[in-house]
Amino acid sequence: MMKSLHEIKISLFQLLLTFAGLCTIVVLCFFSFSSESAAPVSLAPVKKKTVSIKMVPEKADTGSLQRLLLTIDAIANAPELSYGSFGFSLVSIDSQQVIADYNSHISLVPASTMKIISTGIALSKLGENYRYETNLQYEGEIDPATRILHGNIYIKGSGDPSLGSDVFGGTDIKTIIASWTAAIKNLGIDSIDGAIIGDAEYFDHDLIPGGWAWEDMQSSYGIGPSGLAFRENVYDVKVNCKGSNVYASTYPPVPGIVLHNQVQYNAAVAKNYLYVAGAPYQNERILLGEVKGNHKECSNMPDPALCCAYNLLLNLKANDIGIKDSCTTVFKLKLQGAYGKRERKKIQSTLSPPLSKIVNLTNKYSNNFYAETLLKTLAAKEKGFGTTAGGINIVVNYLKEKNVDLNGFYMADGSGLSRLNSVTPKFLTDILVLFAADKAVFKPFYNSLSVAGESGTLERVAVESIAEGNIHAKSGSMSRVQSYAGYVTTKSGRILAFSVMLNNQAWDYMQTRAQLEKLMVAMARLD
Repeated sequence: MMKSLHEIKISLFQLLLTFAGLCTIVVLCFFSFSSESAAPVSLAPVKKKTVSIKMVPEKADTGSLQRLLLTIDAIANAPELSYGSFGFSLVSIDSQQVIADYNSHISLVPASTMKIISTGIALSKLGENYRYETNLQYEGEIDPATRILHGNIYIKGSGDPSLGSDVFGGTDIKTIIASWTAAIKNLGIDSIDGAIIGDAEYFDHDLIPGGWAWEDMQSSYGIGPSGLAFRENVYDVKVNCKGSNVYASTYPPVPGIVLHNQVQYNAAVAKNYLYVAGAPYQNERILLGEVKGNHKECSNMPDPALCCAYNLLLNLKANDIGIKDSCTTVFKLKLQGAYGKRERKKIQSTLSPPLSKIVNLTNKYSNNFYAETLLKTLAAKEKGFGTTAGGINIVVNYLKEKNVDLNGFYMADGSGLSRLNSVTPKFLTDILVLFAADKAVFKPFYNSLSVAGESGTLERVAVESIAEGNIHAKSGSMSRVQSYAGYVTTKSGRILAFSVMLNNQAWDYMQTRAQLEKLMVAMARLD
């Protein structure tokens, strides 16, 4: 025995060659096993976030698919996600075949990807050509001899989010108010023996959906809808510095507002900031912040319907039309017990841009105000009265009719600003597949999504990569939340629906985006 051992002489070089050969055999066996499985990709987490991988089949480009799986695996097992959550779903819109998933049945906070639900269903139920209608009305009698209206002027809203907005051509304040003033004059009215009354009764009077944080409500992105909206329900606050003194002004005029200016001049502040603290229907507001120069921000109107009536009142007076009373709203009159329902006659109708343009703005620029308006509109059109809860019921019933799996779906608002919202990645891709199958919905919905490297909230995402121009998606972000949901056009020209969601990750915003850009690139490379 000892003799035979001594007779075996193995050089170091031979030993290294043998080891390398064994490694090669192990690797080849692994890939052979992986490529033979015909099941769709499933990345199912078990203890310590280990991942079991099965490959999609046959003619798939296993190289590009393997790179996608490795990218998913790298995110899932990153130390920065040790105490966070990550979910991913990638599905064919044609066959509904699952290409890849990871934690796709886990319910997570979606942030603004929630908007794909409210915008897509609005397009489906209302149609891309739907227009909001605001009616200028009067009640009472016009004396042809004295040209006096013995009655009131009403502005009856239907929730139009574009009324008074500078975003769409022909909907800005000056154009709308001038048109209404001319229509009143053309009716033969030189004087009004009554008031200008804003009618926002098409929606409820709760301007803020449930679950919104107080700090969000004080910000320009935390704006709720109104049955009579005006200038997207915001006014500008401008501060001018003269030495160390800070002076504030507002536009457009807001009736009754009292700004307690507490803004401090600070030449050393890194960046100007200011905000207005106050609740809906309260006129006393506190202006807070620090500035080192002139600055402008916008804040939520205390009562949009009253502000709309007030600006018409001012313009009528400027055009020599006398008004006995001031401005008010139907809501205020009801609270005072002074509202009497009387027959009204239409003076003029003001139409919004088509819904397709409103949805386009909502998704591309992630406008919470427009999304919340769409949700209430769904309820108003079906039930005659718009509420957030009513809109959510419409959404749930719609999804049930379409046989969408609602497990893990919790909806608190239409924009995703509430942290009470929760959905699964699978739910979002199910919705995206549903919209893709509806010819009346898909084109305007698809066109409303931001494009990687080109437009909207994805303009700076995946720039100069294969994903640029090939990712059409809605982004979502808030503190400790980042998500994307939409469509990817692969290298072969195939369109897939995807959703990816991260909650409580340790990466900051830019680091998280960098991780998800890698995922977008890997999806776009699929062949």
